Amino acid sequence: MQVVIFEDYLAGELRPVTLARAAFGISMGGTNLYSMIRSKGFKVSYILRNYLKDIYKDNFPNHPVTEKSLLFINASLPPASSVIQRILDLTKEKSPFVAQTDSRIAVAFFPNLKFEPGKFDEYSLANWLQDQEYEFIEDKFPLINYPFDIIRYNEKYFGENIEELSKNYRQKFPGVFVGENVKIHPTVCMDTEDGMIIIDDNTSIGPFVYLKGPLYIGKKCRIIERTSVKEMCHISHTCKVGGEVECSIMEPYSNKQHHGFLGHSWVGSWVNMGAGTSTSDLKNTYGEIAVEYQGKKVPTGMQFLGSIIGDYSKTAINTSIFTGKIIGVASYVYGFVTTNVPSFCNYARTFGQMTEHYLPAVVRTQQRMFARRGIKQTRLHIKLLEDIYQITRDERIMSTESLSL
Repeated sequence: MQVVIFEDYLAGELRPVTLARAAFGISMGGTNLYSMIRSKGFKVSYILRNYLKDIYKDNFPNHPVTEKSLLFINASLPPASSVIQRILDLTKEKSPFVAQTDSRIAVAFFPNLKFEPGKFDEYSLANWLQDQEYEFIEDKFPLINYPFDIIRYNEKYFGENIEELSKNYRQKFPGVFVGENVKIHPTVCMDTEDGMIIIDDNTSIGPFVYLKGPLYIGKKCRIIERTSVKEMCHISHTCKVGGEVECSIMEPYSNKQHHGFLGHSWVGSWVNMGAGTSTSDLKNTYGEIAVEYQGKKVPTGMQFLGSIIGDYSKTAINTSIFTGKIIGVASYVYGFVTTNVPSFCNYARTFGQMTEHYLPAVVRTQQRMFARRGIKQTRLHIKLLEDIYQITRDERIMSTESLSL
């Protein structure tokens, strides 16, 4: 059996999270959907938005479809060990089936199907699958419909994922599993009462750090002295972390090196959070948090929710981000962030200013950041920024929100 992960027509609307990444590349619970399926021993093919294909093919190999027994998995399915196992169990019946969640195909299995991926995109594949012969099953699988669902599912499945991942590491202390060349200062306090801690290769944990499981810290990370990294945090590779972080996800190459609080939040790649930056993740009323999303107020059903911060964005020193706010790609924010922030903006509304962050400046900053990490900026990297700039033009045109406390 071969697995085909497919983005559907809603994957690209998961802004700003999927503007610079495939839905199957979203990190949570110590992994992502692509890596989890690969870890089960399957070859993975995928259907992806055109502008991401070239930049993704090196880190996420897209294997040609060589089999007729095919399992189709929506790229918006959260990477959860129990969910993937439930799907694999259904395929043992060898009967074709389709499972839908909120009118989206979540999973489909066909034991004998001729499929040519090159003929399909994120819009046409679902319709083609529905035209096949299959049994419709009622089993509803979770899908990421909104950015805040990433925080919800990260919390829900973190423990089970970490338990499975721990088998790939050696146990250094009770409940603490490490990769190669991990440096842990003798003053570090590690609390594994509520879950395991995984620290991946070539990561260093500084003096007087507090770590609380379940927790995943990726490769080549640096946890600064006197930092608290608490339960259900996923810190991706090559990040620097300081201050206090709780129940949050940081994608690769992002920095939160100084004091400040990050809670129940998702932070994209190549983000820098200035000293004193803090996110609010709880309303003063202790009530349910509603999020402004694509012009509508969406109830989340969540009491704790911080911020969604898009790739390449930066926060100035002492920036305060209000509960449930969404910051787009490549935006610079200052002061109090009381409304959502469009992509490619300089946001200082508390000082009466919001201007466009022009593309050439973003490209230059990208080049400088890459150089600091020993990465050569290529035409593909620049093209990705150009594409996102055009895709998000509507955000900047429509952004006329008044200050909202």
